[in-house]
Amino acid sequence: MSSNSENILIRVENIYKHFGGINALQDVSFTLHKGEIMALAGHNGAGKSVLVKIMGGIYKPDKGRILFNEKEVKLNSPRDAQERGYYVVPQELSIAKQLSAADNIFIGRNEFASKFSGVINKKYIYEEAQKLLKEYFNIEIDPFTPAGELDTVTQRLIQVVRCLSAGAKVIVFDETTAGLSHTERDILFQHIRLLADKGIGIIFISHIISEMMEICDKITVLRGGKLIGVEEIKSLTSARIIEMIAGKDLNLNVSEKSPLSNEIVFSVRNLSSKNRSLSDINFEVRKGEIIGIYGLRDQGQTLLMETIFGASKKGTGELELEGKKININSPVDALKNGIVYLPNRGMKTVFPTKSIIENLIVETSNFADKNWFIKDKYEQEFTKEAVKTFGVRGYSSLHNRLDSLSGGNMQKVLIARAMMLNPKVLMFTEPTEGIDIGAKTEVKQLILQAASQGKGIIIVTTEIDDIIELCHRTIIIRDRKLRAIIDSTEETKNLIIEKSTG
Repeated sequence: MSSNSENILIRVENIYKHFGGINALQDVSFTLHKGEIMALAGHNGAGKSVLVKIMGGIYKPDKGRILFNEKEVKLNSPRDAQERGYYVVPQELSIAKQLSAADNIFIGRNEFASKFSGVINKKYIYEEAQKLLKEYFNIEIDPFTPAGELDTVTQRLIQVVRCLSAGAKVIVFDETTAGLSHTERDILFQHIRLLADKGIGIIFISHIISEMMEICDKITVLRGGKLIGVEEIKSLTSARIIEMIAGKDLNLNVSEKSPLSNEIVFSVRNLSSKNRSLSDINFEVRKGEIIGIYGLRDQGQTLLMETIFGASKKGTGELELEGKKININSPVDALKNGIVYLPNRGMKTVFPTKSIIENLIVETSNFADKNWFIKDKYEQEFTKEAVKTFGVRGYSSLHNRLDSLSGGNMQKVLIARAMMLNPKVLMFTEPTEGIDIGAKTEVKQLILQAASQGKGIIIVTTEIDDIIELCHRTIIIRDRKLRAIIDSTEETKNLIIEKSTG
């Protein structure tokens, strides 16, 4: 890949951006060449999103220049940037699942509609979709297939083809691997490399160091709105990348795993969901043990958590807590028995427009006396101590809305809420998804701390590094059945992946 000026797709020079009294970007420069895969890295709040939005015409810089193909431009809207070939594939799937793949690719493209009737030329978009999928990704599917019937990676690629069909030269992948299994990421990465081979410039945003090192040619690091450096990935170690991002050497191996007790705190015996879509699950969790649950997407991992917690109906099987059989028919039953579940952050988990304090007490208040409201000064003092203990930062008052916090701090609020219930068993789904490296380390430390207190921990995650770092053993779920239980060590990483894929 040449670095000659004729190969430069986009360049920003000495960009400044202020929001009120906050310096979002200070003297930041960025360059992307044809066929280059550039990681854009930094903590939440480092300035990545602001830079992406300035290049995309959403924000105007206070100072500095933007050049496409070495020609200075003034971007007044996202359309201005798109006309120059700049597109973003967001973390959230923006797919109309009931529409066909072809319709999703050409949605909103009036040039394919008849000037007289307004009807889309279906034959043309069918052939064009087929051609683009074959040309860029060597994929052969029926473009009239409803998008919802396609696998997750292909749905992602439909978003990409939508950009390519409109003339994309630069594509930003913004946390687009979140929630994908290891195998799905490998497939997506193969297709991203195919794009780069065809001269498309890729900006790759992720909080996962191993992903950047695997797929990217270079890395641009921002910290506190300032450019820390631009380096060739092959010349860096993961420790050096972490140091660039965090400003200090954060040790991802946050602690030695706690020594295991022989005491069984929780047992699952012959568990099946009501319709047997999940069947015959057996495992035990020892005191202080962290169990990982790993598998491809939608293999039954979340259903297992919901069935244990009483959020999905159990068919057959038994649960034992500290050697005694327990009956769980609802989440209230689970909470009464000391079993707490934190799904991945979303509407099932948080009340984003409610205050921090309301989110902290919702389970304790509802569970204890069905009273949503903050009762007295004691409760406020109690929650104040909780956020201090669990390192929640970025707020001026506990009455600030929860969604005013970063993803990492929101996750710490949820862990604080769970720990306020003094659980015996604590279950998570994707506890570190979508949060920056510093916050990941802090969340992992909180999980390890909970295990050191003798609690049984169960974690559903697609992050193989989280499994290796945190977990004593890994349960492999495939086709909604337990396929293996493996010790979680670096030496067994490939075995864990192999067992999950069959």
